[in-house]
Amino acid sequence: MTDIVFKTKVESKTQPEVKDTAKPQAITVSKIPVPFMDYKTENTHPFSVDYFKLGTTWEDPDGGFVNEVNTIESFLQQKIQSGEIANSVDAVKEALKQIEKTTNMKKEERSVVKIGIIANYMRFLMDNKKIMNGLKHYYAST
Repeated sequence: MTDIVFKTKVESKTQPEVKDTAKPQAITVSKIPVPFMDYKTENTHPFSVDYFKLGTTWEDPDGGFVNEVNTIESFLQQKIQSGEIANSVDAVKEALKQIEKTTNMKKEERSVVKIGIIANYMRFLMDNKKIMNGLKHYYAST
């Protein structure tokens, strides 16, 4: 009877390796849209350059659109500062679409023609606003 052998449990000191088959989840950060007034500092060029698809030659002194872009940007900034439109790119896009419709430039494909007419229209509106403000000031003082 001494021939009976009992098995004893032997614990191993190494733990089995567990493989993680799940892929790590990518952290997605939604990009917050930049306000219109900060668009130039964020993208190194004004918003109207992208809107009218002027490319990289918009600052060219011989055939660029520096004056037109400056006029459009200052008009839109005045609209935002006066509270007529919100300080967002979407609100500015809607305002530009409305101006394209007003000036009948919605279907115009040539950026040269479109930006020239829209800039002149905005310059006209800004000049009229200055005149109206001058009249209000003149009549208020008399």
